[in-house]
Amino acid sequence: MKGVYALVIQIEKNLTTTVGALGQVWFQKGIWIYVGAATGTGSTNLENRIRRHFTDEKAVHWHIDYLLKANASPLRAIWAEASRKAECNLAREMNKSPQFMAGPRGFGSSDCTRGCGTHLFRFTGLGKPDGSIRGILSELGLTPVIAENNTSPKRITIKQT
Repeated sequence: MKGVYALVIQIEKNLTTTVGALGQVWFQKGIWIYVGAATGTGSTNLENRIRRHFTDEKAVHWHIDYLLKANASPLRAIWAEASRKAECNLAREMNKSPQFMAGPRGFGSSDCTRGCGTHLFRFTGLGKPDGSIRGILSELGLTPVIAENNTSPKRITIKQT
């Protein structure tokens, strides 16, 4: 399965960590959303990409891996089947929304060919970000689904929304 996802992450306290070529990056405590896509097969399909984010033991390859290794906790992913361009469409719509604030420039978007400044956002709204993310995905013509992070890293729970 191929698609786009928004990984909902909890950062318990302000932190500074090295994020690959971006260097030292500061993150304010709160809820952050990482926008990603999975367009491959096998280990790079959507289910396996989301499962990887929920797993502690992994090689550090991408910007999000550095953040997750630095005491940021992935809570859930809100995803939809989609083409590759949906990743940037979701990031752009989140950037326009008053519910989200753009994160560090270049985070998760170093391979972006559409000029996205970042694929990481801090949630600035009230309550949970889930409704806002599902709304944006729906406005993009996609059907959002939630994958909860369970205690077992090999299992994700899919809930139709």
